[in-house]
Amino acid sequence: MGGWVSRAPAAWIVVKLVLIGAYLLGTNRLLAERVAHIGLQPGLAVFAAVWLLCIVSMLVLAFHARALTRLAWSAIFFLGSTFTLAHALIVSRHLGLLDFEQLLGLIGFASNLKGFHDAQVLQAVAWSALGVLAINLPPWLAPPNSASLLRWPQRNPGLLQFLPIIAIGAILYLRGGEGSNGFPGQYNTAAFAGVLGAEKLLAPPAPEREDIALAHLGQRPFRHVVLVMDESVRGDYVDLNVEDGVETGLRSLGPALINFGVAASAANCSSTSNASVRYGVTRDSYLKDLQLNPSFWRYAASAGYRTVYIDAQRHDGRLQNFMDRREVGEIDEFVQVGTAFAPDAKDVEAGRLLNRVLLRDRPSFTYVNKMGCHFPYEGKYPTANTLYAPTMPRTFVSQEVDPDNSGYRQAENAEQRWRQVNSYRNCVAWNTRGFFREALANVDLADTLILYTADHGQNFHEDGSAGEQTHCTTGRASPGEGRVPLAAITRNAELSPLLRDAARRNQDRTSHFNLYPTLLTMMGYGPPATGANFEPDVLAALPQDRRTFLSTYFVRLGREPVWNSIGRPAQLRDGLQQALADDRRLTDDSGAAGAAP
Repeated sequence: MGGWVSRAPAAWIVVKLVLIGAYLLGTNRLLAERVAHIGLQPGLAVFAAVWLLCIVSMLVLAFHARALTRLAWSAIFFLGSTFTLAHALIVSRHLGLLDFEQLLGLIGFASNLKGFHDAQVLQAVAWSALGVLAINLPPWLAPPNSASLLRWPQRNPGLLQFLPIIAIGAILYLRGGEGSNGFPGQYNTAAFAGVLGAEKLLAPPAPEREDIALAHLGQRPFRHVVLVMDESVRGDYVDLNVEDGVETGLRSLGPALINFGVAASAANCSSTSNASVRYGVTRDSYLKDLQLNPSFWRYAASAGYRTVYIDAQRHDGRLQNFMDRREVGEIDEFVQVGTAFAPDAKDVEAGRLLNRVLLRDRPSFTYVNKMGCHFPYEGKYPTANTLYAPTMPRTFVSQEVDPDNSGYRQAENAEQRWRQVNSYRNCVAWNTRGFFREALANVDLADTLILYTADHGQNFHEDGSAGEQTHCTTGRASPGEGRVPLAAITRNAELSPLLRDAARRNQDRTSHFNLYPTLLTMMGYGPPATGANFEPDVLAALPQDRRTFLSTYFVRLGREPVWNSIGRPAQLRDGLQQALADDRRLTDDSGAAGAAP
């Protein structure tokens, strides 16, 4: 008797098999697309073999009488399939190892999806719950008492589940973190967790950071140096760079505003962009630099500045963007805008906090992490201050900026995109104008330098491309995800002319990689020694061919990083114009006002 002994009517076995089949097909929606992509080649046989191993392993588990084992693994499958299906429904592509790693860092903010992707998440939960029911639903079959070749897997259904996980993990290892697309999400996510866990266990201890490498010249050109990092502000959508762009409130500064045009972010995700700037990574060795370089806080402190961090995104001491307690220890004043302020008031309060710092006599270096305009755009500006209409419906709004790596549902037609862009423009207008109005009140700009940029841009799929992500795309990414503004604000008699000449020379050529060395120059540090590992500052003559950003940032297992161009200078003004073309056309069709002055 080498087979299983049935203790249930055959009809119930059929019902259970049908439910399990529906569960697997329902939670792996992109399976057919993956099979078509592989095509008729030997790789398809490997793909089918792994699928067969997954199915057999799950069936052995589902029909085994050991209840605790079934419950434990069905819970693991529930999490995996929910993760995978929700990602597929929202983003319209397979969940890969890098996506999974990125999402793990955001798991604490899952509640912020409420009101934005409810339908997709609930659908994923429902299909995954079907799997829990199917696996734990009678009948269960008792394994045979006699010896057979199949006795071990029948006796050890829990251990059997590791075979497909190991198989997928081996493929990930052999293919540089790739090759798992289309495998059952129930096992894929477990394989991802296994690969990342093994890597962490086997990794050597983090090296000690290097000491500061530049000599200070003895004088501080500015009493106050500020870096304002906005959230999700796209450089080719604001009035600094395009006609009819969103009003930022900065053009009224006149000669005090020095605009470097559309810059390239370091990456298309908040965490990697912010960390890259804080630690001054270079393009050629950014991962090594991220581990070894001293933070800009240490340079500021060594130059005699009081270090200040103003965070309008988090509260109660929560950290983000790879900031840890060691780095917090390098900051003299760690200030967060609390939940007492609504989302549409956080940047206004951050501006007030910065203003108090700039009115002090004591020299300071301040880094401001603005609330900005990460989705949801609605709720981050008062309805009474709607400049562009019609807009998206108003929905649940978190007290924090939402750091999840997917965006609103992709606009399925021009009218939806029109509403989405209008909501975004209203958000940008309110938060930038309100922030700078408060921050610059009565400030002596002769003794102050403010550098203004954003962590990344946004992808509104103006070209009709598939998918629903606004940013944080891994692999090839839209140019809009890396387009950010870069401007300097100062009335310093000595350095304003130099910065103005540099802005003319380097218009649309700068990037986040130039910020760290620029800040050090403006703090009074001398130039790096020949061969030192620094990018040039914005005062240098920058090349034209470095308008690129990273979308695949953390690489492993031989995989190469993915760099993306933000486009040629002539293309850097096209994005908003496409949206405005929809605006004008739809206004003409409907007779509605697309924008109010």
